[in-house]
Amino acid sequence: MAIANLGPATDPDPFRPPNRFVGLLAGPGALRPVDAGPPPRRWVDLTAIAEGFAVSAAGIPELHDRSERAWVLLAVTDLFEAWAIGWPTGGKIDLHDHGPSSGAIVVASGTLTETTVRSVNRGVAVITTQHIGPGMSRRFGPRYVHDLVNDGEQEAISVHVYGPRLSAMSYYRLDGSGRLGVVRTESVPALGPFDTTSDHDPS
Repeated sequence: MAIANLGPATDPDPFRPPNRFVGLLAGPGALRPVDAGPPPRRWVDLTAIAEGFAVSAAGIPELHDRSERAWVLLAVTDLFEAWAIGWPTGGKIDLHDHGPSSGAIVVASGTLTETTVRSVNRGVAVITTQHIGPGMSRRFGPRYVHDLVNDGEQEAISVHVYGPRLSAMSYYRLDGSGRLGVVRTESVPALGPFDTTSDHDPS
């Protein structure tokens, strides 16, 4: 279960579920203990949202029979944004992160290959690759560096949910010594309530 902490306080672990006393909204008129601290934080289950949209995402006609990747905005709120993305055979995106946003991916049809990269001692990168098939999911926190590619023989469709909403994405490369470096960082334009897509790649 991918959980994004969207409250006023910073939490080092965005996937830690709220306990009995934190993150639960009190009912009208309910009294809070004097030492309760800051207001309750808002929590969003990004994986559950992605799984819900993935049920019908494969039926979106704009994502089929494309020569390049395409994306359709499924929902945007003050807490998260959700996208369906179509991947033709060979469709890919370079190594990137999603800035301060957490995220969840669910594959609705086809199979994607994900490569994750993380720096360890002295900046040397550890690389992991795995396949994500229909109904499978991935969850991640801020600054998670990965790429995705459809290296299968059939097109693929996936659902991506980010919380809080995307504000920046950085792109990376591995140098000859196996160290990870930032190529560029891009600001992501804010989405409006009537938008159905974006010029910026949300993958």
